[in-house]
Formats: sequence, C-alpha cells, structure tokens
Amino acid sequence: MRRLVMLLLGTLSLSAMAATGSWSDTRHGVTLQNRGVMMSSAALAATRSAPVRQRTSATITSISWKYELFGARPAGLQVQLCNTQNHCVMLDAEGGMTKSFYGQAAISPLRFVYFVPGSGALNTPLRVVSNQVIVNYQ
Repeated sequence: MRRLVMLLLGTLSLSAMAATGSWSDTRHGVTLQNRGVMMSSAALAATRSAPVRQRTSATITSISWKYELFGARPAGLQVQLCNTQNHCVMLDAEGGMTKSFYGQAAISPLRFVYFVPGSGALNTPLRVVSNQVIVNYQ
C-alpha cells in the first residue's frame, strides 16, 4: 500500500512540473500599399510579467491566431505566422488554430507576414486593423 501511495505522489509531482499555461498579445496591424512587397507586423510576445518568462524550457502546444482586415481582402493575399527561428506557417483564414509550432520555445515572439503577389500599387491599400495570438504551452 505504501508503495502505491509513493507511486501516486510521484505521478502527481510530475504532473505539477508539466503545468500548462498560455499567453496572448494583440497589436495594431500594418498597411500594405504595393503588390510584391512583404510586410511584417510588430512582434507579438509574452509580457515581461508572464509566467512563461520564468519557465525558459516551456514549449508550445498550440497557437490560436486572428487578424482583422479593414475593407476587402485583396485577391491573392498570402498571410503567414512566423517565429524568430524563421519557422512560418501559411494561414488559410482570418482566424484559427495551429499545432505547427509544437515543441518550439514558448517564449519566442511571433509575427504575421503579409504579401500580395504581383507588382504595382494596390487599388485599395490593405489595412490590417489588428493581429492577435494566444500561445498555449507546457
């Protein structure tokens, strides 16, 4: 019986050490006026007081994202979510969730990258109102 209790306590301790958490950030978007030009958003990162800052070994389990456009979506718009290691994921909607960053450092800032193929000015500039991420980690 004592052995069983010790095994259960050990399991609970390991579970507590693998605690999960999340951080989120929202930033103003960008304005893209020309085709053929890539534009990156400001970095989205955990605040200085976020618990993940004390857990340097924390890794990403999933990321939820959302970006909001003002006006019409230009034909051919390509949007990626990237981390500082240049790992990028093409986003197929204005909001969603990805596990493509699974196992990567949860402290790593993220950026949205916007691109409209072609050349010349966009008839109506692309205005991104906001960029948001929620990073879940363990």
